[in-house]
Amino acid sequence: MADTSLAKSHGRGGIMARVLILLSSVCLAAGLLTPMLESRRLIFFSDAHSIIDVTRALLENENYLLGLVILIFSILFPIGKAIYLAAVNAGWAHGRSALIWVDRFGKWSMLDVLIAGLIVFTLSGDRAIRIVEQPGLYFFTAAIFGLMIASGLIMRDARAQN
Repeated sequence: MADTSLAKSHGRGGIMARVLILLSSVCLAAGLLTPMLESRRLIFFSDAHSIIDVTRALLENENYLLGLVILIFSILFPIGKAIYLAAVNAGWAHGRSALIWVDRFGKWSMLDVLIAGLIVFTLSGDRAIRIVEQPGLYFFTAAIFGLMIASGLIMRDARAQN
């Protein structure tokens, strides 16, 4: 008789990991595209900035090091992690090497949030500018935490099977 448990039918991490990966992917897209911060100068002037806007501005202003760090660790890395976790959860990537990569991705998760924090800190250094959080910051943070939990669920299932 075939095993029809939820964990088997929904891959490593079960249905909870699958739901978290899906919700985190939606939150990640919203977090990258919607404004994360709004800078206000002299009461009248304000600008809203998404992570993509900040990265583009840094690269256009030839601040390549910071622009590339943000591009890699705050945009490409979370997208890649979401895709990889979905592949492991669905069973497309399997074996010991797949789990090693899930574990490695999990260890770097909070770097994304650190980079976002550095952006806030950098922009708020000027006393004439007031930084106000926008919904993109909360979407981005929710995505990172959701992917961390999904990664943990997948690793927990892998350890239980071994």
